[in-house]
Amino acid sequence: MAKPVVRLAERVDIDELVRLRADFTFEDAGAQTQLTNPGYEEECSAFLESAIEGGRWQIWVAELDGRVVSHAFVALVDKVPRPIYEPRRIAYLTNVYTRPEHRNRGIGADVIRRAQEAAREADVEVMIVWPSDESVDFYAREGFERRDEPLLWEPS
Repeated sequence: MAKPVVRLAERVDIDELVRLRADFTFEDAGAQTQLTNPGYEEECSAFLESAIEGGRWQIWVAELDGRVVSHAFVALVDKVPRPIYEPRRIAYLTNVYTRPEHRNRGIGADVIRRAQEAAREADVEVMIVWPSDESVDFYAREGFERRDEPLLWEPS
């Protein structure tokens, strides 16, 4: 089997990424498999176009035979500068997904490793991910550690 190419997403990938986001959502939601946001496709397409063009997001994809089979989204958040050196950004890893028929082949791990490499290059202090219970071992194999939870505020 050929090895997928891991690369940054391009505008040409947007339609496929919109479909994959829906697949990921419905797989994760279990029984709920109906679109409840009628503007989803337009909203997601606009988000992806802005993300790809804007530089605040890195969307890593694994492409095999002209088809995106896995992806990971990384938001880069600038930190307020300090008078002493410290890394300039934090990274938020989200929307990590591999098509079911391509799982357990190391493809998702390859995408994560490329995202981690890019995070080092972007002077990132830490990469944060909120894993599902099922994915904790996957992330642990890629060097993520469970630490004390951050303090959270949720608007009421």
